[in-house]
Amino acid sequence: MRKFILKTLILSLPLLILSIPTEYLLQQIPNDYTYKKNYLDEYSSKIKILIFGASHEYYGINPIYFPIYTFNACHVSQTLDFDLAILNKYRNKLDSMKVVVVSIDYSTLFSKLEYSTEAWRVKNYTLYYGIKSKSVSNYFELLNNTLDKNIYRLVNYYIKQNNDITCTELGWGTSYNSKNAKNLQETGKTAAIRHTVDYMFSKKNIKIFEENLKILNSFSEFCNQQNVKLFLITTPTYYTYRENLNAEQLKKMAETINDFINRHPNSYYFNWSEDSDFVAKDFYDADHLNEIGAEKLSKKLANDIDSFLIYSK
Repeated sequence: MRKFILKTLILSLPLLILSIPTEYLLQQIPNDYTYKKNYLDEYSSKIKILIFGASHEYYGINPIYFPIYTFNACHVSQTLDFDLAILNKYRNKLDSMKVVVVSIDYSTLFSKLEYSTEAWRVKNYTLYYGIKSKSVSNYFELLNNTLDKNIYRLVNYYIKQNNDITCTELGWGTSYNSKNAKNLQETGKTAAIRHTVDYMFSKKNIKIFEENLKILNSFSEFCNQQNVKLFLITTPTYYTYRENLNAEQLKKMAETINDFINRHPNSYYFNWSEDSDFVAKDFYDADHLNEIGAEKLSKKLANDIDSFLIYSK
């Protein structure tokens, strides 16, 4: 047995030696997480509107359409716990903050990244934002991607000189372009199914829901302390997505947010999910806007925020 273990260790040694520089090289590839972390490190004290959310807001809200300094701190599949973790990381530097925008979409209150099919993304917050994790695997790129994916990234950056940054200077995601739009019928069904909780009242889902509600309260407390407005928003969706949503989950979301707004006078809610101004040409797929829709939504949000700031003076 000892010989077998020794032989295994000897055979594994070259792989272990190779993995160390490979891990280092993977972590040096610029990506959206490193970019946004570095941007917030340098400019957080100047930002007046900070936007949190997942892919709907990442691709749907473009800060260039806002009259005052705005930054999009969203990432694909980002959940409320990581929204708050990023806010807490910079809370003592946000000296110019006037408005915090937080996404409240169909699945927001019922989801948490670490329990999702995209839990591998948690490592991005650990590695690049410095947000601690209980899982050792989240401290390594090699343990969160397939071999072929890691090889592709290494070749793409170190040979082809392409990095993994897909956002603009102010954090808006550029990948969901109208030229590459998806089928709105098909994506409406698949996305609605993906965002629907299997059993809302299971112990696990109730716990997630309660934790997310506490996070919203933490956002409100921060905004109260800093004399900042909290804007909760639901982004536009195409009818093929909305018609496939679960009525019970949708009702729970609406009741919870309405109750939250009533209990927090510094908070406001804007629901654009059924806004008729958004038509097929505005969507990349049934629940994400393209650059055309993003311009339209960004201008709406900017106008509403501007109106509230003027009114509150």
